[in-house]
Amino acid sequence: MPVNFTTHITVDKRSLLAVIVPVYRQDGTHYEVNVKGYPRFYMSYSPLGRYDATGDEAGNIPYEMVLAISDAIEASKK
Repeated sequence: MPVNFTTHITVDKRSLLAVIVPVYRQDGTHYEVNVKGYPRFYMSYSPLGRYDATGDEAGNIPYEMVLAISDAIEASKK
């Protein structure tokens, strides 16, 4: 897996650049996500079988963005 990667995601019919940085912790790998215009947030693998937003900022992130980032993380692992 790369140290970090960028991807273009589509949210509300807008293309946004997302910078995703893997962060390795004792409880697993988390991903720091940076998208211009949105607060920085983290994602980790959830029991739902995909990556989901975690932390205090999770409620401020559009669900469509969370799904797009989850797909991008999965694609980077292939």
